[in-house]
Amino acid sequence: MLQYFHWYLPNDGGWWNNLADEAKALAAAGFTSLWLPPAYKGAGGGYDSGYGVYDHFDLGEFDQRGTVRTKYGTKDEYLRAIKAAQAAGLQVYADIVMNHKIGGDHEEEFEATPIDPDDRTKALGEPRTIRAWTHFTFPGRGDKYSTLKWHWWHFNAVDTNANEPDENVIYLIEGKRFQDDVDLDKGNADYLLGNNVDINSEDVRKELFYWGEWYVETTGVDGFRFDAAKHVRAGFFLDWLEHLRHYTGSELFALGEYWSYEQAALDHFIERTERKIRLYDTKLQDNLSQASKHGSDFDLSTIFDGTLVQADPEMAVTLVTSHDTQPLRTINAVVSSRGSHRWRTRSPCCGAAVTRWCSSATITAPSTATPVTTATSTTSSCRVTAG
Repeated sequence: MLQYFHWYLPNDGGWWNNLADEAKALAAAGFTSLWLPPAYKGAGGGYDSGYGVYDHFDLGEFDQRGTVRTKYGTKDEYLRAIKAAQAAGLQVYADIVMNHKIGGDHEEEFEATPIDPDDRTKALGEPRTIRAWTHFTFPGRGDKYSTLKWHWWHFNAVDTNANEPDENVIYLIEGKRFQDDVDLDKGNADYLLGNNVDINSEDVRKELFYWGEWYVETTGVDGFRFDAAKHVRAGFFLDWLEHLRHYTGSELFALGEYWSYEQAALDHFIERTERKIRLYDTKLQDNLSQASKHGSDFDLSTIFDGTLVQADPEMAVTLVTSHDTQPLRTINAVVSSRGSHRWRTRSPCCGAAVTRWCSSATITAPSTATPVTTATSTTSSCRVTAG
């Protein structure tokens, strides 16, 4: 699998056309599937990576947030790129972001309780009237594809209040609660950012299920990468996926980005999703990062310690890096890709201490996309000596 994008792509709208042009070369290089970035309009318009979701139904078709195209191109270019990739024999996986929306068109007033962002089980005061950008009317799209206009009651929490703009808190909306069955980071990991989608809302569930149908029919993608899986109730992903598999009659591929180094948390998600959604091996990625940073001080015989590959290989998707681990991004787990490193390990034949020298190298693809593959693909030119 190739992650066909990175965080620092230019915002020139040419990425979908690049894919259409490079699809055959990517297949010839040995890749069998592509993970594409979120294709819908973000709050940042043509500058948005797609993770700041504004309108799921706008794939670069409507004049909204100051642009028609997304950072990657227009809807027509996106659909053309998918067809070109599939014609070359590549599976195409869409990046699905369902836990938040950002960039509402109008402010609304409602009651909410301030919550400690570092301990979501702790209230920091009494309920109060707040103002936030929670009304989404999608003026460029109107009622095309969907008539639902989002309001504050479609969310359970926000992180802004125009009445107290300097407060660093999360506001839990009156009558709402954080979801159960999410990661326990900070007490409850339901909230991530922006306007947190309330999947307990019947309007929201119907809309997201309907949007999934529309999206698969429109794009013909072969599967999904679920963003921020630890921040959404695990059972919702299973319900959504099973609905679309039944709707399409296709065994759509599913992968979750559950960034945690706690094996028990991964085990819980895998159990709750009935082993139907694979997970990235985030601990292996961190081990690779540590190995690249510590060189000869890192014992390669421990590279799989604490990893999903070690605990449940059938459910693991290994990765070397992603847009979240690039320099200056949210996860400090860069894997060094240059230079010669020396690691100590154990000989598989007799357990003797040996030294393994490797000159690390990146996979060369016809573009600047990020490879997502097994750990063994990051090193070459290795030799082993005793001592």
